[in-house]
Amino acid sequence: MTAVTHARRTLLLLFLLSVYLAPTVRSMAGEFFRRGAFDPFLPAARALEQRIGEGRFADALPLAHALERTYPHEAQVAFWLARIHHGLNDARSEAAAWERYITLSDAPGEACPALPEAYARAGQETESLGAFERCAQFAPDDPEELIDLGDAYARHGRQGDARAAFERAADLDPENLDIHRRLQAVHEGAP
Repeated sequence: MTAVTHARRTLLLLFLLSVYLAPTVRSMAGEFFRRGAFDPFLPAARALEQRIGEGRFADALPLAHALERTYPHEAQVAFWLARIHHGLNDARSEAAAWERYITLSDAPGEACPALPEAYARAGQETESLGAFERCAQFAPDDPEELIDLGDAYARHGRQGDARAAFERAADLDPENLDIHRRLQAVHEGAP
């Protein structure tokens, strides 16, 4: 086979490959540009963060909703909405924003302990306990998450579960006197 024949076959192969892949590449590119890539340094995002930082939560809310409409699958926008609703003392909306953050984020544990605390402030104790349980699952080797879970179980009268959470926390952080105090309190309050 001559070099010219080899080059022609290579070009033909590349042409056929490009014809075959073109619709897929066009579709992927179209989807990317249709949605647009979220940039946290967009002027709207910077203005939103500035208002949140200044405590101007009511002014920040419309900006956050506009960003949410443009970037409905962006975890950062859900995070900002949770902070805004916390600042507005709207615990139900805050919990909903944290739930959305959990579904969108690669690091759902960052919503802890804010999510279960928002549920508790909203008077949704069952949801709060469930959120503490999920938070402990996000970081099963984090003594602080286990302490929070143990405290939540104790508030719900589930002393055996509280004891188990505190014991696991004590195994992970045996020098933590706070864990041992909590464990002792659960043992003293046990039936």
